[in-house]
Amino acid sequence: RTIWIKNQNIDINLEKQISVEAKFWRDVLTRIIKIILFLTAGNTALRGNEGKGEKAGEGIFLRTVRLLAEFDPVLNTLLTVEENKVKYLSWSIQNEVIDLLATNVQNLICQEIREAPCFSLIIDSTQDICKVYQVSVIIRYTSLNYALQKIDIKESFLGFFALHEHAAEDHVNLILETLIKFGIDINKCRGQGFDGASVMSGVHNGVKKRILDIVPNATYIHCNAHNLNLVLSDVARSTTKVSLFFDTVQEIFNFFSKSGPRWASLTFGENVANIIKKKVLKKVCVTRWGARHDAVYALKDRYIDVLKSLTNISLTSQKTEEKAKSIGLKNKIECFEFVLLLTIWENILRQLYTVSK
Repeated sequence: RTIWIKNQNIDINLEKQISVEAKFWRDVLTRIIKIILFLTAGNTALRGNEGKGEKAGEGIFLRTVRLLAEFDPVLNTLLTVEENKVKYLSWSIQNEVIDLLATNVQNLICQEIREAPCFSLIIDSTQDICKVYQVSVIIRYTSLNYALQKIDIKESFLGFFALHEHAAEDHVNLILETLIKFGIDINKCRGQGFDGASVMSGVHNGVKKRILDIVPNATYIHCNAHNLNLVLSDVARSTTKVSLFFDTVQEIFNFFSKSGPRWASLTFGENVANIIKKKVLKKVCVTRWGARHDAVYALKDRYIDVLKSLTNISLTSQKTEEKAKSIGLKNKIECFEFVLLLTIWENILRQLYTVSK
């Protein structure tokens, strides 16, 4: 009767109620998206097994939502009102939001690439933790800013793509399928950047040749970072002494890292502040020569600590194998030749580290 007197109808109230509810869920999703963007921007895992009791298994995402709910009425209503059976907080919703955001970013990048007059392909592959080969596809292109009358050179990562067969034909098929998927014209390709493996750079059946058959102007350039790695690798293998030097650096790391007490002996008797400031011993990376500077520099920085620790172990250890190993390593790193190579290679790798990065 009241609605009739005011010359209104039930539909108006229903529409108002629907609008209020729709705004509430839009606000909820906006906050969830902002939280996910904030966490993923810092490479933070959204889920985990931290916590005890009823909050066991809650990751940083849910804990962040609960924290903001203490100050934000929208999230507080979402968590406290029992009628809200749907909360959009499950792992599947998180994954869906991440996929939607990633797709949106990819679309924006691909739109820039499609508008560019030309681009270059940068391809590399490696095994993931499940031993599946993942191919990284990067596009280098020019972005024209007409307002500022300038040209920007950009490199955009399109994603990792699984590769089950490793022949040149399989690589090319993957490249073409990826470009078609993102609506990028292969005929605009003016450059190829790969490593020097025969499957990639082969002049008869390599990926380089197959792309050139499609786009004759797509000039191949051997990746400079791989070239630098090859130069350093060849230099290191050129003499037995240098090769043995890097083997010794790796032996030092293995000796201390495989035992908690031995690792702790490097910082024995020091306070926490001094321990944090000191370099940690690093392993010698086989493929990334730029990372070898970290290993050599760390040993040079901790040389006295390593020497003291090896001496202490050789005098006090009750284990025959450990004692013999510590004496052998101590003799190796005490010799003048090792100290000289440690100093020389640290200086060399320090200069090349910046170039490699």
